Amino acid sequence: MKESNKDKAFLGVYWMTIMGLASVVIRLLITMSLSRLLLPEQFGQVATIQIIISFAEIFWMMGVGSAIVQKKQLSDDYIATGNTLNLILGLIIYAAIFIFASFIAGIVGSDDIIMLRVLSIVFVIHSISGVSEALLQKEMQFKVISIINTVAAIVNGTVAIILAFNGFGAWSLVFAQITSVMIQTTLSIINKPIKLRLRFDKGSAKELLNFGTGYALSKVFNNIANQGDYFVVSQTLGSAALGFYNRAYQLLLVPTNLIATVMERVLFPLLAMYQDEHEKIRYVVMNLTALIAILAFPITIVSLTMGADLVQVVLGPKWEETILPFKILIISLFFRMAYKIGDALVRSLGAVYKRLWVQIAYATLVIGGAYIGKEWGIVGVAVTTTMAIIINYFIMTLLIGHLVELKMRELLGYLTPIILVSAVIGGISYLISSPVATLPYALIRLIVMTLVVGFMYLFAFKFVIIKYMPEDFKGFINIVRDQTIRKLVPKNKNTK
Repeated sequence: MKESNKDKAFLGVYWMTIMGLASVVIRLLITMSLSRLLLPEQFGQVATIQIIISFAEIFWMMGVGSAIVQKKQLSDDYIATGNTLNLILGLIIYAAIFIFASFIAGIVGSDDIIMLRVLSIVFVIHSISGVSEALLQKEMQFKVISIINTVAAIVNGTVAIILAFNGFGAWSLVFAQITSVMIQTTLSIINKPIKLRLRFDKGSAKELLNFGTGYALSKVFNNIANQGDYFVVSQTLGSAALGFYNRAYQLLLVPTNLIATVMERVLFPLLAMYQDEHEKIRYVVMNLTALIAILAFPITIVSLTMGADLVQVVLGPKWEETILPFKILIISLFFRMAYKIGDALVRSLGAVYKRLWVQIAYATLVIGGAYIGKEWGIVGVAVTTTMAIIINYFIMTLLIGHLVELKMRELLGYLTPIILVSAVIGGISYLISSPVATLPYALIRLIVMTLVVGFMYLFAFKFVIIKYMPEDFKGFINIVRDQTIRKLVPKNKNTK
């Protein structure tokens, strides 16, 4: 029987969550190892170069991949033109970085010109598979995508650890990234081969670039927002400070990438199919936002109460300066995760230019705040970045309300029971954190607090939250539960 779009979406979340959990474990083990093999200055060295790479990556794809996912009907000319544009842009970006490496590196305060030139080869490699990856996403082949990403993560970590252990320093991170991109490119092409023919259809190119320009401009300012605080820290506080701040932010991204990024990748192609059905979109947005709150708040509470132990377990004892910035940044977890759902919605509706103005505001808040916050070191930058993330979420929510007629009070009605219960659990967790702190070993303390908070949320969800949530959410949870049982419990072939 042919799967419905709903089944495909759930199966996508299922597979990407399963593989995402595996990736989180893998990445945590890699981070634990590398944090003990490399110095903060070396992480900061690569993080500075990564600022340039992340900006260049925007113009490499120029929104071609997202345009392919968003378009309802694809022709061979459209795909071939997208692939041609992708290859040309990849070569242009690589050549531009190679020629102007000295000038570009100077902008972010780096003198690692050779490292920048070497790492930028990823654009040439990745451009070969850009369209294949977009088609896999459009066709909701999330099992394939998640396996490719997990394999690439394993390769990245393995290569980095081996090279770091053998004294390659910051270069171990560079060579590991290049290797993982090669693996990702190869596996994407194997699973979704396309004809590598150079074709430039003017109509297709115009449509691709119209969507792509708005998408790319939005990504520019989104990247300024995501990298702006790194840029300010690198320029004003130095690479060592950036190393500490970078690790704090990466800890925030672990649950974000596991939960919100998974949902965003699944939602974008699904919502693009239903871009004219606003009632369905409102249902999805409100219920997923509530679900994200239920997942994000327990992580936030554990991180706030046991942040020092978490940093010690994951990063090691030499990363104490990361603890307070991490505790501040984790306050923004729900807002950062929920924002990604809104971002997927806006892109699926094709409102890339309206999204652009949101990104401009977000970038301005991050960079302006970081320049103010730097007076208090990376802790001050963490405070202003957290405030920017929260404000950005509310701006995006207002835009969503305008696009699909979603009222803020409706969304608040979904979130109020969860917020009130979380406030109570947070207070109890704070009170019991002192006795938990007397237990031996950081890992034991972290496990105990996680289990306690998790048990309180399970109890509260079963006996409090679900009783006071709207009926739509109860139905949504039942669908999730039933679909999960279908995927986890094998069918009995003898049952008719």
